[in-house]
Amino acid sequence: MWNSVALRQLIHEQLRLSSADYIIFGMPYPAKAVANYFLDLAERDDKPLNPMQIQKLVYFAHGWYLAMTGEPLVEEHIESWQYGPVIPTLYHEFKRWGAGAIQERATEAQLIENPKTGRRTVIHFHAPSLDADSKATQAKNVIRRVWEVYGRFTALQLSQLTHEPDGPWERTRRANPDRKGTDIDDKLIRRYFVAKATANEPAGT
Repeated sequence: MWNSVALRQLIHEQLRLSSADYIIFGMPYPAKAVANYFLDLAERDDKPLNPMQIQKLVYFAHGWYLAMTGEPLVEEHIESWQYGPVIPTLYHEFKRWGAGAIQERATEAQLIENPKTGRRTVIHFHAPSLDADSKATQAKNVIRRVWEVYGRFTALQLSQLTHEPDGPWERTRRANPDRKGTDIDDKLIRRYFVAKATANEPAGT
């Protein structure tokens, strides 16, 4: 599963292309926008997602994107919590759903101009989306591949995968056993996913 053919092919292709001048990647994206894209895919495929699943799926997408591009997918740092890697903004956004299916897209609040006063005093909620960025094609491609591979797994199965011995979460947790909220270094995540992508490949490929 880790060494899925689709993901291996994608990473090898991307590692070859990434040095070309015309390959342009977008800036890191809000975790809520990435989560919302997973929710779009889940709705399309009639596969409800709960908060734990969305956390793990965004983590895997971030890891594979780091491996392929050397750049982070999400803006926020991923933290090492007691039971696995967590993106706090997603935790607080979706925790109201408990272990049940997420029923709404993640939203952000922003101040917009009040037409009567000309001041930015009106609170408007919108759902962050990758569709707002014309450079998000590669990010969407990675997310779709991750969905194809990991979308069929339960929250518990996904959680177990993130707890692999000597993985980024386990190493960070081991080094900081009494601290909640320690950032998991993106360099550590990238090395881990690159190693997974190239495992069992013939030498020289």
